[in-house]
Amino acid sequence: MKTVNVLILDYSVDRSEAPLFRRYFPDNCTSTAAYIYSGDGFPDPLEYSHVMHTGSSLSICEEAFFLEEAEEIVRKCVSGNIPQMGVCYGHQLICRSLLGPSAIGRCANGFEVGWIDVEMIGSGLEIPGAAPVSRVLQSHFDRVTEIPDTSEVIATNAHTDIQGFIDLKKSLFSLQFHPEFTRADGNDLFLKEARLLEDNGIDVQSILDDGPSIETGKVFFEYFFNTFTGPSKHFRLPN
Repeated sequence: MKTVNVLILDYSVDRSEAPLFRRYFPDNCTSTAAYIYSGDGFPDPLEYSHVMHTGSSLSICEEAFFLEEAEEIVRKCVSGNIPQMGVCYGHQLICRSLLGPSAIGRCANGFEVGWIDVEMIGSGLEIPGAAPVSRVLQSHFDRVTEIPDTSEVIATNAHTDIQGFIDLKKSLFSLQFHPEFTRADGNDLFLKEARLLEDNGIDVQSILDDGPSIETGKVFFEYFFNTFTGPSKHFRLPN
């Protein structure tokens, strides 16, 4: 596997996402984090081998101050054949950038939150370590409704049809759910958001008693790097 230099575009309001992503990078990977909500600005993505777009508590349906420039970054990466991975807000951002605001929207089924099953699908696409039905962390009010015509949906469930997709032509790997959270990290998040969950009629304790069914961080980050760089046996695991 070639040495890779990753640009992490962290859209979180508390600068929390980039450190979670980094834990799953291969040993031969260097990375730079730009905390966009904090005002860091966007580095030139063409100076990096891969670009990752993180989640955020912001809504993709609202006009964030950085949104126009973020969309330009996504399109610049596609034109430059720079592999991109999007998670939740980043997943929605990729589709909005390439297809316009009609490609995203609020979830028709309301808030999807907790450790929730997704069905892994796709013709001939196998993600090592992922079960046909995998339980992952969800926390979103928004969704993707349309993906590029060169893309293929790889994950779905009854709540949100497009839980993930891959586009080998445009070098995209994009997930609605959050693979970067371990069970402990996720439950910390749910405790932090307990009031929000309770206000939406969700039993917090039932979520805390649950957890992921697979090593989501290792599975999905490794798949991204292996697909768009080459196989490596030297992936980091969280302490």
